[in-house]
Amino acid sequence: MSRKSKQLLPILSILLIAGFLITSLASFIVSRGSLHSEILLNELPLTSDNIYSEIQRDLLSPILISSLMATDTFLRDWVISGEKDTDQVTKYLKDIQKQFNTFTSFFVSEKTYKYYHSNGLLKTVSPTEERDIWYFRVKEMKDEYEINVDIDMANNDSMTIFINYKVYDYNGNYIGATGVGLTVNAVKELIESYQQKYNRNIYFVDKKGIIKLAALNFNRKNAEQMASGIPDLFKDQLSSSSAKSFKSKRNKKTFHTNVRYIREFEWFLVVEQEQGQATKHIFTTLVINLLVCAIITLVVLLLVRLTINKYKTRIETLNGIVPICSYCKQIRDDKGYWNQVEAYIAKHTDAEFSHGICPDCREKYFPDFPEKDKLK
Repeated sequence: MSRKSKQLLPILSILLIAGFLITSLASFIVSRGSLHSEILLNELPLTSDNIYSEIQRDLLSPILISSLMATDTFLRDWVISGEKDTDQVTKYLKDIQKQFNTFTSFFVSEKTYKYYHSNGLLKTVSPTEERDIWYFRVKEMKDEYEINVDIDMANNDSMTIFINYKVYDYNGNYIGATGVGLTVNAVKELIESYQQKYNRNIYFVDKKGIIKLAALNFNRKNAEQMASGIPDLFKDQLSSSSAKSFKSKRNKKTFHTNVRYIREFEWFLVVEQEQGQATKHIFTTLVINLLVCAIITLVVLLLVRLTINKYKTRIETLNGIVPICSYCKQIRDDKGYWNQVEAYIAKHTDAEFSHGICPDCREKYFPDFPEKDKLK
């Protein structure tokens, strides 16, 4: 029995460890697979929808402002009447900038090529001036407006995101370009706030696959290769705001990515999450489960060992050589004392005794007992 008790602990240990390990790993694999599906099918699209809604509120409003300026009756009437009072348009542009909290506001006249700003007349644009190329590009473009990242001469050459909007008179003739601007850093800080809020990488890619806007601390080089392939995903869907979710690998890391085309910007909104970040809490749960399983295994093994030790002496005694008197049948215990058989067995086992008379003893000691009263 001693050898069997020694074999019991390793066998029990292996069974407990294997059971806990298989259960924990199976739970981890199933949870990880479910999480990946949840990220691709639900979390990222939902995050993309929320960000798109916030972009409409925070970034698309300048487009709406520029559109309103392009159709403003005062601005068109002032141009058509000959641009007589510069103070009037300056006041108008300053009111726009103040009311909508934009970084800059402007109007460039097609007739005079004068560049009006919220601070007054800035300059006269020229097709030969490199800094003025944007205006002549806007004049020839088919679209009604463009989003352009350029320097703002009126604000110490600060990098600015301009909304350049065409202005037409009441007969549909082109009479100039107007719009507002936001600083690039302000927009980057806005995207940074999105990233912190949703714990995702967020950036914008143009139709050529070039990253146009991202947060201040964004690892641009890490995402450029993936971004270059985004336009190919939307060749036949650029007229819609549909989104696509997929997995990609960069620098030995797996990313879950959701891409949506934003028609107002003509850019792609990219929302991505690294797989390691998503599964980190699941892996932590796995480690905790394994630690708990190890503790439970140790406790069970300790209890088993204590139980075995408790009954070890009596089990080994009854299974070994038991000294018994040849005459009175008393048994000698391991301390040298002689005990009645029933007392010894009761002490070393869970057995209990009941008393009776065997046939031989009945005939020897109670021969006169009638048969019906014989004890059996």
